[in-house]
Amino acid sequence: MSKVSQLIKEVIAELIKEGVKIQSSGKSDGYIYQWKEEMKEGKFDPKNPTVVVSGLGSYSLDILKKSVSSQLSDLSKRLRGGSEMDVDNVYSLLIKNDSLLYKVKAIKDVQDELKTSVWKRRITIYKRKWKIN
Repeated sequence: MSKVSQLIKEVIAELIKEGVKIQSSGKSDGYIYQWKEEMKEGKFDPKNPTVVVSGLGSYSLDILKKSVSSQLSDLSKRLRGGSEMDVDNVYSLLIKNDSLLYKVKAIKDVQDELKTSVWKRRITIYKRKWKIN
């Protein structure tokens, strides 16, 4: 497991201990964007699809992961500073501005979606049609 994945798990575990909850909209907070069009044009990348994070925008999956990693690294550096102001800033960025939490949830939603039998079939058909390995 990478350091980033471990850091994400630790942060989420801490947030759960604190009782922080993400407001559920009733649908997933992240989904694959315009996959039908991209598949028809042969532009779909099953390893790096375009992801929509509800309320934030669309990102490639790799860029979204890098964004979360960068934000978590920044928060980690601030916490190492240890001053009361740094801790307050980290708390504010994690709790009051929950875009980071939604990004993490969107990554999880898309990864779970790609593991379903429906998506495995779509990807297999797409690869066969466009002769992608």
